[in-house]
Amino acid sequence: VKLSGPTLCNSPFWTTHLYQCNNVIIENCRITAPREPVRAPSSDAIDLDVCSNVIVRDCYLNCDDDGVCIKGGKGVYANRSVENGIVENILVERCTFGPNLHGTLTLGSECIHARNIEIRDCHVNTGTAILRLKMRPDTYQIYENVTVKNITGSSGTVIDMKPWKQFFTLEGSNEKPYGIVRNILIENVDVKVKSLGTIAGNADDTVNNFVMRNIKVEASNPGFECIYPDVRLENVVMNGKTVENPAK
Repeated sequence: VKLSGPTLCNSPFWTTHLYQCNNVIIENCRITAPREPVRAPSSDAIDLDVCSNVIVRDCYLNCDDDGVCIKGGKGVYANRSVENGIVENILVERCTFGPNLHGTLTLGSECIHARNIEIRDCHVNTGTAILRLKMRPDTYQIYENVTVKNITGSSGTVIDMKPWKQFFTLEGSNEKPYGIVRNILIENVDVKVKSLGTIAGNADDTVNNFVMRNIKVEASNPGFECIYPDVRLENVVMNGKTVENPAK
């Protein structure tokens, strides 16, 4: 499937929702929804839900929620339900992200497995995170092989990884879901931000091979929270000073 050229605007809910789709190109689209004078909450620009082999390129995305959102299911039993599944082999390139967004590239809040996701060569003009990882304490999650590189402009943060408890329920079970985050690379980012961001999941979540490299930010609030000592910072500079991992 190829979606090329149209303007999609003013949706009252997810603007473009692809479900169980393979081999898709979305290009040269303008996807917008307002924040004022009337809000359009949950008007995500592009939601990829149990999809594979998707390219999003040369688009302008500016809705009143996420830009490109990786979905695929939520809940205690989501990883065992046939209607849910993996999202993999996704490329977002040469896109511009506008100021209404709540996340540029967001994994979750409805995602059980995301693999081989890359955003590159994009310009941001947002007050939100470039990479947002929503960690549900009621869902088994795997986020792996995610790359963010060659990003310019201004954003709220570079990284926002936090617990996400919206509509939390263990559905009466004794399950203890956890998240796995591994093989994450953020590199070659030069942006103005509010802060560098946060890397902090739930108590049982694990993080492995998470690297931030060649990051230059000007921050109005020079803070950074990271609770994982194995996260590597290589040439990360904030307001002219080298940033170390505070968890070490």
